Amino acid sequence: MPKHWGYYHVDCGHFPTQIKLCFSNETFQRVLRDHGIAEKASALDEGIAETHYLTDGREAIIILAFDLKECVDEDPAYLAGVIAHEATHCVCRVFEHIGEPPEEIGEESRAYLTEHIVKQITTGISVEMERNARKENRSAPKQKSKRSGGTE
Repeated sequence: MPKHWGYYHVDCGHFPTQIKLCFSNETFQRVLRDHGIAEKASALDEGIAETHYLTDGREAIIILAFDLKECVDEDPAYLAGVIAHEATHCVCRVFEHIGEPPEEIGEESRAYLTEHIVKQITTGISVEMERNARKENRSAPKQKSKRSGGTE
């Protein structure tokens, strides 16, 4: 799941759909630009996480957007639930894109793809949180020691 330009690629195996993971409307807009999508859309206007499905009938892209500040302020179970919720939408869009009605997909196929996507979203969130923490630590002002010089 290499990071590219502020967003992440989520692998969906042999399915012919691109999945991207981002954490702000700015990176959402970058995904649209990088993929030549002129459709006017925005992310995270109304929720803390969203799944966007954009297709021209031949090719498709699924963009998962998470507002980490809102998601991680809650307990870990809340974040796990949000990840599972969006992964479920994502899996439905993957099957929709290949022409398989989501309700007709076998339970094991759905479960394995959902698990695979949940793991990648969770990894992406962990990487992004670590990156944000490092960025905050670098920008925090250095505090001088309160001690005066000399021996005690």
